[in-house]
Amino acid sequence: MNKLRIIFLIILLAECGFGTIRYVSKTGSSTPPYISRVTASDSIQKCINICLNGDTIVVANGRYNEALVVNVDLTLIGSSMDSCIIDGTGLWPNSRITIDAYSDISISGFQIISTNPTIGGSCIFTGNRIEVLNCRITRGRITTFFSTPYALLKNLIMDKYRIYSISADGNILVVDNCVIIKDMDYSSKGGIDSDVDSAKIVNNIIIGTRGGSSVPHAQGRGISIETLRKAYIANNIVSGFNPNIEIYNLIPGYSAEICNNLTSYLYTEQYAPSIWTVSDIKTYNNIIYKVTNGIRSEGDDVVGGYNLFWGNTRDTVRGYKIKETDVFADPMFVNDKRPDGNLDFDFHLQKYSPAIDAGDPTVLDVDGTRSDIGPYGGPYGEEYTYQDLAPRKPYGILPSINEREVTIKWIRNSEADTSHYVIYRDTVSTFPIDSLHVYRIQKDTLFGDTISEGINKVYYRIQCVDKQGNKGDASDVISFVLSDAGEYKSEGSYDYHLYQNYPNPFNPATKIGYQLKEAGRVKILVYDIKGELIREVLNEEKEAGYYEADFDGSGLSSGIYLCRIEIINGKGIPVYMNMRKMSLVK
Repeated sequence: MNKLRIIFLIILLAECGFGTIRYVSKTGSSTPPYISRVTASDSIQKCINICLNGDTIVVANGRYNEALVVNVDLTLIGSSMDSCIIDGTGLWPNSRITIDAYSDISISGFQIISTNPTIGGSCIFTGNRIEVLNCRITRGRITTFFSTPYALLKNLIMDKYRIYSISADGNILVVDNCVIIKDMDYSSKGGIDSDVDSAKIVNNIIIGTRGGSSVPHAQGRGISIETLRKAYIANNIVSGFNPNIEIYNLIPGYSAEICNNLTSYLYTEQYAPSIWTVSDIKTYNNIIYKVTNGIRSEGDDVVGGYNLFWGNTRDTVRGYKIKETDVFADPMFVNDKRPDGNLDFDFHLQKYSPAIDAGDPTVLDVDGTRSDIGPYGGPYGEEYTYQDLAPRKPYGILPSINEREVTIKWIRNSEADTSHYVIYRDTVSTFPIDSLHVYRIQKDTLFGDTISEGINKVYYRIQCVDKQGNKGDASDVISFVLSDAGEYKSEGSYDYHLYQNYPNPFNPATKIGYQLKEAGRVKILVYDIKGELIREVLNEEKEAGYYEADFDGSGLSSGIYLCRIEIINGKGIPVYMNMRKMSLVK
């Protein structure tokens, strides 16, 4: 909160007669009753101790190493979440809560740090009405007790832990426009875990970055609401939890909706879904992306449809029946990087995405058009310009040659606006990608060619083009070189790489893609999560190029497995090692 906003708020409070405005500063004289910046208290708690119901405390920049107990209705305003810090570090176990509120409280403009740096205690705890706005919550949680009548949590950045809200009949929880990053691995709790009468959870980013030691692929629940009457869960990005969104215990006759969310990257055993719901909850306009299990409904089929499924092992499990309005296609995100604490993904839709204007036709976007599917559609979404991006670079290239007959295969691009491929060819590996080197244009992903007599080296590159004429990056060079023995061999300007297995999760078979910069011995080994060797998949000499190895998990139990690659060059020197997780789900 900037200084002008603080001044305006102070003037407004004074004119409306909302108690006394008091000040806290590291530079004040600390003279009660702290009603000017010159006489400001050097301690927030000292200032609280003389406050009456309805007072406001304005806190200047600085780090205040104290735990607060609030016994009066209070407004607490910090100068900025970046520079005004209530730090409970070092106060554990004498103080287990950084802000313990026994009265109604409004808090804004602070960074609040838990007293327990190891497991993360409560940064804020209350059983009363509470508003927390424009704050950073570090190494701790916000806990509202069962008696809390109303909790508004808005514009928060929360890292290292979770919001954990336990409420009872008549209570309301609103969580709006928060970023919650859970990267502590010991807790079965997740992002928002609440037992409330009514809940509105909108426009949040909730990311689990790693799981616990006993269940390494789980993060607890992303959004879990045990609601009695109303719930509206919309326009959230939730990733890495188990499940990502869950609502249950709705009283018959009341309403709840799960709509316009993105849930992604959930790898779990058995049948825990990404969205877990009951039959009375309307579930629509969601994107379910790269998870083990998509939507699960307890009881009868849920009302809904217009959901988009892509890259999942199972789109639905138990209860939810696929609707004619559901979409099964690549959503075409701007940047579909797996969400982590860096927040460098971008799940806005590209132009020509099959999710555009494909949502429930009775629901409108903010620009008045039919709703898009996903977290930026619907009335709580946003208006933005769809980017017309070029297709992805072709991958999964498998070159082979029989005498002079060349064959190159690759995996087809999944973008909805994919049009065709351009194959470039030359006898020099450094040839430019231009019209002079276009050799063939085709829609198929299988290319064949014959090398003429007298040509000792041939090089190819492949480029994908969409229907608007946008050209993606060309593939790595694919080369065929005549050896001294008179045979052509495939050589590539590749790098070493271990690709993610596909499909993943898998049952029971999957393919492991890998790439060699130059010839060498390749060992691929699979371990269980404890590091015990399960199987040697490959131990062979390979030429440079892209390859795929088959792995069959028959006979193995569901769980996380580790795929490790070792590449040793012709001199016996290890040149590349890497490891990826694979998820077997039966």
